[in-house]
Amino acid sequence: MRKNRNLAIIVVIFVIMAAIAVVDNTKGIFIPVFKESFNANNTSMGIMLSSCSLGYIIFTYVGGILCEKLGQRKVILLGLTIIIGSTVMIASSNIYIMLLVGMFLLNMGIAFGCIAINTLIPALFVAIQAIIMNIAHCSYGFGSTIGQFTIGRILDSGIGWRSVFYGIAAMFVIVVLVFLLIKIPSIESEHKETGEKIKNKDVFKEKYVYIYALALGTYIFAEMGMSNWIVNFLTESYNFTSSTGATFLSVFFLLLTIGRLVGGFVAEKFGYLQSVIASMAIAIVLLIIALVVGNKALILICITGLFFAITYPTIVATISKVFKDNTAYITGIILTGASSISMILNLLMGRLNDVIGTTITFYLIPTSLTVSMIFVIIIYRGKYTAFQRGGKNIG
Repeated sequence: MRKNRNLAIIVVIFVIMAAIAVVDNTKGIFIPVFKESFNANNTSMGIMLSSCSLGYIIFTYVGGILCEKLGQRKVILLGLTIIIGSTVMIASSNIYIMLLVGMFLLNMGIAFGCIAINTLIPALFVAIQAIIMNIAHCSYGFGSTIGQFTIGRILDSGIGWRSVFYGIAAMFVIVVLVFLLIKIPSIESEHKETGEKIKNKDVFKEKYVYIYALALGTYIFAEMGMSNWIVNFLTESYNFTSSTGATFLSVFFLLLTIGRLVGGFVAEKFGYLQSVIASMAIAIVLLIIALVVGNKALILICITGLFFAITYPTIVATISKVFKDNTAYITGIILTGASSISMILNLLMGRLNDVIGTTITFYLIPTSLTVSMIFVIIIYRGKYTAFQRGGKNIG
């Protein structure tokens, strides 16, 4: 009976992650039609994407608190409900400010869903959490790939973007109905009423908190920059159709998903950060070649997905090796800082697209990836010894 329950939970988690990916990673496809429908420019789109990041940052933190107070099941349900309401709001928007608010709320729902799932999996599946987490992220990548490819084709066929958002809302209604049939046990917070006190001031004095935030923030921007801006870049710089741009994006995320599935084995064999540095270097070289050569080499942008893949999960995995105490709290601070950096860079990219053009601005992605690699090298050369209190180093 318990095995059947756990299997049902696993399946539903994978379905929710895939559904969230559909709505989370297709924003870039809608940028051209949003610009036309709302008479907006690239700067306005940058503001919209930054509002998405802001909503995610704020409500990831709030969602963590709610998980302890209400439980993951209620937070997931709340997140899914907000996603439904916000997609309907976006679909019915007739002014830019409504679109902005709708996108903010959409990422509020996404944040609730993601934080609840990411804290539920380790608690329920202690023995196989790495496997479940790995497949969950593959489900997210699968949802991204299918969503980008399908939505691109739908838009190219002449179906309006508003109908697409109503369709997404209907999809999430079905997900909620299925989710309501699943019983998820309540999870008690590990540190509830333990009396532990975290010295906030001491945490903010640790320089590696900022180094990690910079390494992750600039990487997150590079990955999200590909998701949010590649279609706009290809349509404006090379006159590609939205459908072709969406195909490029879907292939990128397909290879990203494959890379995350096998990348863990590579990192285990060759060392965590050594593998990250090598893969980032390859991605940077491929991106620069694609941008310099132009039309004939643009396929290399898709191939970089394989080498983007390993970076985020592997860097996050090393945080607990550097910070032995209050790991969850420090990880939260690092990820909040990283998301803030990504949001600022995304806003900058939107503005630069209008000021200097999409072709030159796209170089911001390999530049950001290079900055990230530099900070990863700093972490690696520190040999993970900063602020450790004993323990074997990795790498």
